[in-house]
Amino acid sequence: MSTKAARTSEATHGSGLASVVERVNMKYVLIAYFALAALYIYLPILSIIAFSFNSGGLTFPFVEFTTRWYSELLATDSMIEAVGRSLQLAVVVMVITTVLGTAAALAYRYDFWGQRGLLFLLIIGIITPGITYGVGATLFLNELLGLSKSLWLAVPVHVVWTLPFAVIVLLAGFPPNLAENEEAARVMGADNITVLRQIILPQIAPTVLGAAVFAFTLSYNEATRSLLLLGNENTMPLEVFSIASATRATPDLFALGSITTIASTLLIAIAGILVFRGRNS
Repeated sequence: MSTKAARTSEATHGSGLASVVERVNMKYVLIAYFALAALYIYLPILSIIAFSFNSGGLTFPFVEFTTRWYSELLATDSMIEAVGRSLQLAVVVMVITTVLGTAAALAYRYDFWGQRGLLFLLIIGIITPGITYGVGATLFLNELLGLSKSLWLAVPVHVVWTLPFAVIVLLAGFPPNLAENEEAARVMGADNITVLRQIILPQIAPTVLGAAVFAFTLSYNEATRSLLLLGNENTMPLEVFSIASATRATPDLFALGSITTIASTLLIAIAGILVFRGRNS
């Protein structure tokens, strides 16, 4: 009797739990989960932006609204020079990544020997820890090849980081009917150069621009992979690290973080729009 009663109680409990689960609207559960995840991700970013306008610096509650820290940021020569270096490096990396990424993505549409191996090699550039790759890069470039540390020595290291993302973005953004249009042009007598110039490039141009913007943003914000290669020529992320580690985060760094965050977000949004437009063109 006791065993039968226990089974009856367990069945009743199970049916009650199932009834509660059935009454829960999964739509609202997922919305609540998304809201909490977004709050966890973006609250630190919003805090940086908010404190960059606080005249009291890091104090809370706010004292009053001010743009003083932005003025101090613009008056800091070392930071402006570091930002300039980051912009120069990002532009060069963007151009190289876009050319190589476009060629790789176009080639990957065809079946060839080692196709999967190429994809795995590209992905390794993403999954390898940045500081580990940085140590290996300085060992190879500085110690074995004897190259002097400089800003431009970081270019190949940044390209290894940005190229996989660019290829993934390009493959995801290519129009689904690109192959059919390309084959139709060839059937009508167009040669390879004509197909590339009049069929392929016009259709993938928005996606290529999106991948270029994505590569620029990744390179501009990259620090750990080029940490040991730059010498005394700090880029923007390394200049921030050096200031914050020497003392504490200062309000002008919050101003820089605010500008960088907003600019990076806008660039990523533009990249997403371009890729989406290319996908649906």
